[in-house]
Amino acid sequence: GLSAFVLPSTGLDLARADAALPFAAAAAPARSRALPSPATAREISASAGPSTPPRSGIAGVAALSGIEGGAGSSIGRPFEPLSAHSLYEKTNIEDAKKDEVSKRVAYMVCENAKAIASTLDQYGFSQVDGFLGGSIHGYPDRIRNEMKSLFDRGWFEEESEDDAMTKVGMYKIKNQDREHRFRAKLLGAMGNEKEELKVETQYEVAPTVVNFTRSMLLTLAGPIGKACNTPLSTQVGLAEMICLCGNGARYDRRAGNVFGWNTQRGFVPDSRKLMVFYFANPNNREDLGGHLQLEGVITPTGAVSIAPVHDRLVLFWADKTVWSMRPSRATTISEHMFAIKMQLMAESTDDIKYDPMRFARWFPELQGQPMDWPPPNMGTQLPA
Repeated sequence: GLSAFVLPSTGLDLARADAALPFAAAAAPARSRALPSPATAREISASAGPSTPPRSGIAGVAALSGIEGGAGSSIGRPFEPLSAHSLYEKTNIEDAKKDEVSKRVAYMVCENAKAIASTLDQYGFSQVDGFLGGSIHGYPDRIRNEMKSLFDRGWFEEESEDDAMTKVGMYKIKNQDREHRFRAKLLGAMGNEKEELKVETQYEVAPTVVNFTRSMLLTLAGPIGKACNTPLSTQVGLAEMICLCGNGARYDRRAGNVFGWNTQRGFVPDSRKLMVFYFANPNNREDLGGHLQLEGVITPTGAVSIAPVHDRLVLFWADKTVWSMRPSRATTISEHMFAIKMQLMAESTDDIKYDPMRFARWFPELQGQPMDWPPPNMGTQLPA
């Protein structure tokens, strides 16, 4: 059954979902991109326990693969294959390089792909400073100003309790970190007039943000996947803007990959492979906090703290890394920490190197707790 316990040292709620352990990916095609419907998500949250699949949309000018969830939903629509209305059609990859910021992205990815791949292999993460040329072209400032405009217009919202949860093996961890922290989904195709209007409005307010994110998702996958010998999907991806508004706003520890989810449709593997953060903070100072903390990387301590410096790009393996963000100490609006978070998918779940023990060592809540993995009933469909 589902038993819950609270560790007094942290106050975080953990649930051990023995009856909801993931079963083998054989229950669904290895390359499946299907995610359950929003209605199914509520059943997962109530009965199965594990955190639900991410619901952030894919960035696009007018339309991309339609994985964006509806209002109030805690889960995305199915990952859709290429379609006639999708800007992920291969013929449009070149179109994504035509505007100024996208040309810069394409150039930087092409020029730095081998170096990025080398540092990912050697250290488990890669950092590129001055990615968009700093103040030379003004792109980082433009991105910051556009995100601030969306924030002022009410596009950002507090993360839901379900989305704030993370999962390690059979343990669900409820993070208490949602205060003073906001996010906004970068929208993709929704297939209806109302949502398409929202996509167009977002692009009108923040064209540089949208073009930058779209070009990143489209141009990173090929060169980085090839250089790392890990094919990344050019069909699906996740992207959202985040803002830490001081007052100790933070992200507690999260696993970059949770292995998968049990749904009414069967087991859905988590194909998130590469996580990317781009920071846009011209007034950043060391004492303002908001540092990206990575654990499980290859350093003397196994961890690294990266300041959210203006025009800094950071990449790391989702299936090998625990990430968090230190509390923000901003006292003015101009000091708020803004970033764009992107997640790229592996073409095949065979390339996902999931090991819950690798994650568990970084969670104080899990120290001394048993980690039965793989579960004994792997390969069989579990009861609801």
